Amino acid sequence: MFKPLFFTVTGIILLLAGMNFLREGLKKFAGSYFQEILHKLTVTSGKGFISGIVVTAFLQSSTALTVMAVSLVDAELICFENTLGLILGSNIGSTLTSQLMAFPLDKISIWLIVIGSAGFVLIKVRTRFLLLSLAGIGVMFFSLSLLEAAMIPITGMSWVQNSLHSLHSNHFYCILAGTFFSALLHSSSAATGIAMVLTEEGWLSLPASFAFILGANIGTCFTALIVSFFASRSAQKVAIFHVLINVFGVIVFYPFLSPFTKIITLLGDNLSRQVANTHTFFNLASSLLVLPLLPLVIRLLNRLR
Repeated sequence: MFKPLFFTVTGIILLLAGMNFLREGLKKFAGSYFQEILHKLTVTSGKGFISGIVVTAFLQSSTALTVMAVSLVDAELICFENTLGLILGSNIGSTLTSQLMAFPLDKISIWLIVIGSAGFVLIKVRTRFLLLSLAGIGVMFFSLSLLEAAMIPITGMSWVQNSLHSLHSNHFYCILAGTFFSALLHSSSAATGIAMVLTEEGWLSLPASFAFILGANIGTCFTALIVSFFASRSAQKVAIFHVLINVFGVIVFYPFLSPFTKIITLLGDNLSRQVANTHTFFNLASSLLVLPLLPLVIRLLNRLR
């Protein structure tokens, strides 16, 4: 009992660590002008939308970008209206991590870690941070293989099987579970990685994993929401908007879980890829639905006092 739990916790910690190495390496490689560039790229909602996709794909964290947006609005460097397109784009950019994790690269993960770590230590120019990111990708793939191996004995326990059966048959429970894990891990991508492992091993059906991802998109809002409690009212509106668009997406897509997953099965050659595609399509569709409604959303948020 202790050994599989230990490896499960270790796998989750390594998954978060790998994502952090990837994010920090890319941030350091970008240099000190990152926030200044971000300010210039959010002049209009359209620019902010494209910038959100690119920057979040670069940072590997929509949470990090949302917290940054809250901080910039709180410091009155950007008005909150200009960050809304950025937030919509960040939801799309965050799906790159899950697409990376869907590649079957666990066999070479150790080599990625060794080459990336050695390069980071030995090279003294800025390129070393790209090698740190490479090591982070290796750690991510290794953590998923560790989680997969650790969960096999755990799922043999009766109470775990009962819990998984509840998730199979009740998609609302899946949403709650996804929300909990994403809020706990401060990352929808990490929660999606867990959903990939569970689906690949047959412990979650594809519709159930979609519901889990819906919840993960809500859970990822909690970090920025907590940070905004100590910020200005304008900064709080940024965090509120992040929550509203993800809840909106869940409300729109929840009735279509089963038919949507039938379409997704045609777009991927394995279950992990199908889960990653679900994550990508959901965030893409929900963001594009909200984008033309931004003027209305801004008017509604401006009524909050």
